[in-house]
Amino acid sequence: MKDYIVLDLETPNKYCNSMSSIGIVVVEDGKVIDEIYSLINPEDHFDGFNIALTGIGPNDVENAPTFPEYWDEIKDLLYSNIIVGQNISFDLSVISKSLTRYNLPIPPFQSYCTLSSCKRNLNLPSNSLSYIVENVLNSTYNAHNAMADAQMTNELYNFLDKYEENRYSYVKTFSYRPKCKRDFDRKLDYNFNYLYGLIKKFNYIDKISDNHLMLIEKWYDENKYHNYHPLIENLLLKLSFVLNKKNLSKRELKLIVKSFRPIKRSPEYAVSILKLQVFKGILDSVLCEEPISNQDIEFLKNWIEMNNVSDKEYKKFYKKLDWDDEELIDYLKDYSEFLDNYL
Repeated sequence: MKDYIVLDLETPNKYCNSMSSIGIVVVEDGKVIDEIYSLINPEDHFDGFNIALTGIGPNDVENAPTFPEYWDEIKDLLYSNIIVGQNISFDLSVISKSLTRYNLPIPPFQSYCTLSSCKRNLNLPSNSLSYIVENVLNSTYNAHNAMADAQMTNELYNFLDKYEENRYSYVKTFSYRPKCKRDFDRKLDYNFNYLYGLIKKFNYIDKISDNHLMLIEKWYDENKYHNYHPLIENLLLKLSFVLNKKNLSKRELKLIVKSFRPIKRSPEYAVSILKLQVFKGILDSVLCEEPISNQDIEFLKNWIEMNNVSDKEYKKFYKKLDWDDEELIDYLKDYSEFLDNYL
């Protein structure tokens, strides 16, 4: 894994939903080609602990760009690269929370964590970056400076290379999800699962068709008024990334699917109905195309064969389903209409 960026940032307070500085090391073909650093005006208060730790206070960031101003400069780097970091999930959660604060679309990120690699391979008494730099890399640096931390994390990444043959196998999709109770109207579970079904075909398509995009936009318009709850707001901001960018790459489309989750248990619906909610989204995403491709039909067929749905009405549908029938599409459309009322 020779192409990536290394990210580190510092925060002004204990809430970790804003930042005071950010450092990025850009690596291509194993060589550092750029280093990017900026102070960030968090438009937030500073805790004394954070000032002492980072050396950054309110006066230092007075003329620095705000997060939305700086985000436009770095977002393409983060969209298009694997992001390496020491405990990188922390940095990416701060970015995601900052995006939420400013009501900006939240993309999925691909990440590789050097902290996790250290735990897998080094068996150290401490896995803090400062301990590893001193005791493993035998070096010194300006700890808790975002640029210095990113540079030393890159050194650590290179050191760990000899321990892992296939580093891509440890690359994960990071997608921020607020930790809070699902204390919303659980009838919305249907909406969530239907959306998950709608985007499942992102796994194999090259681009979103106009008809498919219209279904997604319709879902967004019908659900954007429910964002009084953090989980719903988070989902809408993720979806807004799709709607705002529209021309997503195949890589981005696949990452979007990984960043969404279906609801598998609900006090409102049986497990079989939750599966049918996903299936309804999948069915509509296929039937919206004109003409329907063989790839779409194969995708639908694979889902049906891989998912057992213990529902009487579904079993009637499945029993009569004939993939070679000339009237297959009409039969699928009829069942989709049936699900509109059944669910």
